[in-house]
Amino acid sequence: MGSFINVLVFRLPKNQSIVFPGSKCPKCNTKILFFDNLPIFSWFFLKGKCRFCKKNISFTYPLIELITALLVMANINAKPTIYDNFSGFGILFFGIVLTIILITLAALDFKYLWLPNFLTLGGTFLGVIISIIFDFSNDIFQFTCSINSISASLIGYFFFCLISYIGLKIFKKPVMGGGDAKLSSLIGSWLGIKGLFISIWLAFQMAGFFVLMGLIFRKIKRNQKIPFGVFLASSTLLVWYFGNDQAIRFLHFS
Repeated sequence: MGSFINVLVFRLPKNQSIVFPGSKCPKCNTKILFFDNLPIFSWFFLKGKCRFCKKNISFTYPLIELITALLVMANINAKPTIYDNFSGFGILFFGIVLTIILITLAALDFKYLWLPNFLTLGGTFLGVIISIIFDFSNDIFQFTCSINSISASLIGYFFFCLISYIGLKIFKKPVMGGGDAKLSSLIGSWLGIKGLFISIWLAFQMAGFFVLMGLIFRKIKRNQKIPFGVFLASSTLLVWYFGNDQAIRFLHFS
């Protein structure tokens, strides 16, 4: 899964197929042998260099693979509050799907400040569909999850649109990217209204700390754009894994 995310992050910005051709070295264009394409391990066996041209292979490849492995495993004990009444394979499977989507978005935003529509909008649509599936699996048929999901999706989108509008009026320039609003819509469709606002607040807390440290150590310049999608994705996974109540306790601590 992590290896596939690396393919997405490398090829999507170049508008290349994610299926063909097979993996090759971006420096010498030599096809990568199957035993040199093992996630995490091959990078260390090759000492971070291409077998043929000896050019360095970015450490981000095994890093994303390792992060993906850990975050996917975390879904084994995930307790999303919106699905409190459900358990088992469904939560695990859909949690893995959400994890892959968010890691991909975070990596693309970090590297390119880009949150592609087909991932944000597709993820939102998927979140709503999943809520409907869970509602249909409930004998009561009250559609509680799907109503919560759809409402939160709309609220998340228009909330960030409002922030962007206010920021534009005050600062006379965009303060939030359009992709953030669509990502917020995705978050709402997966976490519901309460989970959405907990995630947003956590994201602002983390981003604020990141910017403050960056300014102190002069790694970030004033007015520099930051990949806010990374913080939204991270906070969403925290709320999905631990639930609303535990996330609120973390907020109180912070």
